[in-house]
Amino acid sequence: MQHINVKYLLLPLLFLGIITSAFTQTINVTGKVIDNKSGETMPGSTVMLLNPADSSFYKFSTTNTEGSFSIKGAKAGKYILQISFIGYDSYYKELSLTTDKKNVNLGNLNIKTKQALLKTFDVIEEIVPVIINGDTVEFNAAAFKTQPEDNVAALLKKLPGVEVESDGTIKSQGEEVQRVLIDGKEFFGDDTKTATENLPADMVKSVQVYDDHSDASKMSGIDDGDRTKTINLKIKKDRKKGVFGNITAGGGVTAKNTGNLSDEDGMFNNKLNINKFKDDMQLSVLGMFNNTNEQGFSYNDYLNFSGGTPSYRGGSGSSGINLNNNPNDGFTTTTAGGINWNKDITKKINFSSSYFYSELNKKVYREIERQYITDSTDFNSEEKDNENQFNRTHSIRLKYHHKIDSTQNLKINANLNYSEGNAFSYTTSESNTIDGSFLNSSNNNNQSTGNNLAGDGKITYGKRFQKKGRSLVTNASFGSSENEKTYYVESQNNFANSGGVLISNITQTQDESNKEINYSGKVSYTEPIAKRTYLELNYQRSNYNSDYVKDFFDVAAPNTEIYNYNLSLAYNNNFTYDNYKINTKFNTEKSKLTVGAAVQKSTLDGEIITDTFNLKKVNWNILPRLKWNYSFSKATRMNLNYNTNVQEPSLSQLQPTINNSDPLVIYQGNPNLTSEYRHNVRLRVMSFNRFSFVNIFAMLNGTYTKNKITESQTLDSRFIQKVKPINVDNDYALSGYVYFGTPIRPLKCKINIRLNSSYNKSILFVNSDANDVDRFNNGVDFSVENRGKDKIDVKVGTKISHNTTAYSISSSLNQEYLTTGYYAELFIDFLKTWTFSSKIEYTQYAGNQFVSNPSIPIWKAHLSKRFLKGKNGLLKLSVYDIFNQNIGINRTSELNYIEDERVTTLSRYVMLSFTYKIRRFGGKKKKTN
Repeated sequence: MQHINVKYLLLPLLFLGIITSAFTQTINVTGKVIDNKSGETMPGSTVMLLNPADSSFYKFSTTNTEGSFSIKGAKAGKYILQISFIGYDSYYKELSLTTDKKNVNLGNLNIKTKQALLKTFDVIEEIVPVIINGDTVEFNAAAFKTQPEDNVAALLKKLPGVEVESDGTIKSQGEEVQRVLIDGKEFFGDDTKTATENLPADMVKSVQVYDDHSDASKMSGIDDGDRTKTINLKIKKDRKKGVFGNITAGGGVTAKNTGNLSDEDGMFNNKLNINKFKDDMQLSVLGMFNNTNEQGFSYNDYLNFSGGTPSYRGGSGSSGINLNNNPNDGFTTTTAGGINWNKDITKKINFSSSYFYSELNKKVYREIERQYITDSTDFNSEEKDNENQFNRTHSIRLKYHHKIDSTQNLKINANLNYSEGNAFSYTTSESNTIDGSFLNSSNNNNQSTGNNLAGDGKITYGKRFQKKGRSLVTNASFGSSENEKTYYVESQNNFANSGGVLISNITQTQDESNKEINYSGKVSYTEPIAKRTYLELNYQRSNYNSDYVKDFFDVAAPNTEIYNYNLSLAYNNNFTYDNYKINTKFNTEKSKLTVGAAVQKSTLDGEIITDTFNLKKVNWNILPRLKWNYSFSKATRMNLNYNTNVQEPSLSQLQPTINNSDPLVIYQGNPNLTSEYRHNVRLRVMSFNRFSFVNIFAMLNGTYTKNKITESQTLDSRFIQKVKPINVDNDYALSGYVYFGTPIRPLKCKINIRLNSSYNKSILFVNSDANDVDRFNNGVDFSVENRGKDKIDVKVGTKISHNTTAYSISSSLNQEYLTTGYYAELFIDFLKTWTFSSKIEYTQYAGNQFVSNPSIPIWKAHLSKRFLKGKNGLLKLSVYDIFNQNIGINRTSELNYIEDERVTTLSRYVMLSFTYKIRRFGGKKKKTN
């Protein structure tokens, strides 16, 4: 049999394939997407062809600015046409494409309710959860299941790349969110917790996350580098006109023998939020009264009593009475309320205002263990602290925005805060060598009272000229604060010496006053110099003035006080900055690049009145910067930022006088300090595939600091520390964050992975010896959750955090500790009106440096029933900390010590609450499910 050469068969087949391909007709499908009610076109809509057998994706397009789309190259066959747009129900249409019609024009397609469409055929629908538009990441709230009584914070916890910490701090892609807006308008100023913890989640249509530019940058169109991580909550259309909110009343009891500091066994949690929204107005009223450690607002304006006996132990700041900012620590009774009003006075004028009152009573008991690292003898310290704190604050926020015409804008902001409070603490501490030999101890009884009045204002004016790209922006700001505090201090300090124990007793009153005034003025001019190229010239002058007085009086006998000249301090501190900046901006379709530099003159003019010491320093610095935004596609973007800045030493760091107000720590400034010069780099990548639902957020930060200000520490024979600030080179910091999420469709689940890592290289001087310190922190959070969440929502995961610190002087001093956590969350919606939810967290602590490494399980569960007309009533039974194991544990690693802090906090209690949901829109009460 004759063999046939394969190549003679392949050539005809290849030719046949080419001919067949050339004559096979493909079909183009076109149309326009229209809003069913308004008749307006819908740019940015997603149009897909799905296979009818399993709803799998075949081809897609997006609508242009006129709402039109074109799907090219479709083969003949039967398909389902799907149109999706955030905030709208998906639209479906059966299509049968044949070869006799090469171009199929579907005309105008109106978005309709899917209930009417799904009667004719079945389709497996998946809501597109994320859209990336420029620098903005927008999450569709409908894609993230929340419970009927959830607030906005509960919704944020479910968003990819967004974290809500136990104290209410919000982070997105590893960065802290500093502002939350409601439909682009402020809600109680910049307090992120007030909006997220008091507004209901079911009002939100979508969540936008972006870096908001300054008012001046928006007016000029040139990035000035002043950006604020912002979340904007877009409200559902049917919630923009009407009255809605929740009123909750709850009461319960604590478990016996919980160790609670509170004298009350009863628990209560009462709150309300009522909102009235119209097209041109937003009015919100909030109120809360509870003893369950729920604040619902931030601590930004509270007094911090950090007087008493100032301490510089390891750079840990001051002792005395510090307001603990973690609401989950200790026992807090909260009374608060406020009103927020946004009004469009005219089409060109908007006015925003808010008033907020809050009152906190807090009790905290903590135990702290520290292990200090030196070049010779290491030592440990143990501290016990019992604190009582009271704070009362009034805050007013005003904002005025006037769009004078199409070329001019005027914005005016003003804030006023008044706070007052008092605090009491009793603290004992003792330091010993590793082998148990006594070094020193102290007993401190501190009492404090104080008040603070602060106000600030800013005005910004922008003008765009007839020539495109030419603009002028000016702004001016002013701020003032006056802080008055009084302290009563009783301190007994014991030191080991050759003759036994040396005792030093201190009884003092201290009067502290700090008056600060600052102002700033800025002018910026932008000029187009070529196609898509702009030049900005900028000048800014800023001034910061502080008059500080702290008088010490030794109490020699009852009602007898003697002025202490050695400890008393009075100084005037005046910083002035002159900044001359030039920026060039280059824009293309996919790229936006800004390159610039500033020349900055900083002048310090300080006077220490009590020591007749004067200091004047003048520094000149060049500060380059760069920002580059690049779009690889509509779904993948990159941001690169580089900038430099200067951190001046404070007058207290520069003064050569000795501060021995803490007998255990002697602090002396250094007049030879120079300013820190920092190089900062940030790279961020965002990508989301709207068809595979795979999303990735990654960020890398790097900082190099020249002339870093650190502390040189010397220990004498009695282990009294002498601290002096010095400059060092080679201080590096690197950090990275990655979020990856993807569905696994065959298993009907979704996985989420968060990775974070940081590295810091520093230099610590102990007894004049340089000690290189390398600190690593690595963490991972892995979770799995189901995708179909209509009736059941399940999520399980693990968190691991690993910390190491390495010292160059001796590897035996190196520190390492590990924290491992496991968690599981369950939500079940059953019998139409019942819900059950449960969350359990199990945390294990490990580290050879610590005396104990506990394992703590925390379990809470809720059972709720919806009833009344429209299911607007909710009765809820909650049990917190079922195992009665809750305790606050904070482990930190600093340059020369590691710390383990234990805080007694609220443990097991049971609460029954009733919530009434107000839902009245368009004059009629809206039924809720």
